[in-house]
Amino acid sequence: MITKPIKPTIETNSIPPPKKKRGRKRTKKRYFTEDTDAAIAEYLASNNQDERDHIFKHRIYYPFYKLAENLIHTFKFYYTEVESLEDLKHEVVCFFLEKLDYFKPEKGTKAFSYFSIVGKNYLILYNNNNYKKKKITADVMAADEDDGV
Repeated sequence: MITKPIKPTIETNSIPPPKKKRGRKRTKKRYFTEDTDAAIAEYLASNNQDERDHIFKHRIYYPFYKLAENLIHTFKFYYTEVESLEDLKHEVVCFFLEKLDYFKPEKGTKAFSYFSIVGKNYLILYNNNNYKKKKITADVMAADEDDGV
């Protein structure tokens, strides 16, 4: 009688290896952090203009600048009246500064979500108005060359 050799059994209860994530790796460089939320709360609580200027310049300006840059490039708001995108970013940061007093941190919303929505709405209106101006001022002869007309 011939017997078959016994193969060692593999545990079936073992945890499968994690699947590889697709896409690029996340960077740890977050620009809108909890410190930015705290800085905005400090800015709103302060009545001293020199202190507010210091807080804005050193702790709030860069996150606002990066947020403006990301909104412009993510949603492709390129119909502008300005000469360069740097000027548009500066306009958006100035708009954020105008709306800074309207943000209420005690309501429980995060500053990032508030300012990203406000900035996106501003850029949509700005982009649409500039696109309308561009359509009105388009050269008549360009319509002959355009295949879409």
